[in-house]
Amino acid sequence: MKRRRPIRGKKPELSRSSFLTRVTSRWGSIDADAVRTRLVDVNDGVIAVAGMGLGLAGADVASHTTYAIIILNTVVGALAVFGVRLGEEFAGLEAEQATIAHEQRLLELSPDEELAEMIEWFEHKGVSPETSRTVAEELSAADSLSTQLEIEYGIRERTTPRQAWQESVMAGVGFALGALIPAFFAIVTPWRWHVGSVILAMMASLVVTSVLLARLGHSAIWPTILRSVIVGVSALGISYLLGDLLL
Repeated sequence: MKRRRPIRGKKPELSRSSFLTRVTSRWGSIDADAVRTRLVDVNDGVIAVAGMGLGLAGADVASHTTYAIIILNTVVGALAVFGVRLGEEFAGLEAEQATIAHEQRLLELSPDEELAEMIEWFEHKGVSPETSRTVAEELSAADSLSTQLEIEYGIRERTTPRQAWQESVMAGVGFALGALIPAFFAIVTPWRWHVGSVILAMMASLVVTSVLLARLGHSAIWPTILRSVIVGVSALGISYLLGDLLL
């Protein structure tokens, strides 16, 4: 007796609406603040290296020298951004650790006063005195230090040295990625067209990052694009004039 083969049905097609829903849900799960910070680093790299290229063009620097300076500017700029951000992150980390240690000492020396401050904080928020005391006591019993840090200093998550290093590395990488865009077009484009290619590459990059920044910040797209392009073009113009005047 022959076995019957199972009837295979068609795979359900993903409708356009469901696809957009999935994309929208994933977009909403992105850490907007982190992405905005990275995009700002990218913009810094784009404008810095494009400005250097226009400054060298204004000074009529030879092609091989221009390429070398642009590459150096990309590398040194990324390292500088990394170093500055690393110093800022560890300074913030040390300040945060000092604040945590100070608050821990206060909780050990005067827990009743800290509890009273928490109750007062809830009352200022419009909570009744009875409910404020109940909530404050329950939160203190669960984790008094974390509660005090969040209420008094806004510290919800404690920064680790690994996070400080990661943030600094990402800042340097973001700058380098942005810087590579005008650097690439300046090098691969024929010399007689390299100024125009750098300007177009910078403007296209700023438009893309401005759209992303506007979407993440729920702001108007065109004003954001206009601001970024005006800043970028102004920086290039000033760089070109300085190169022409000083060199």
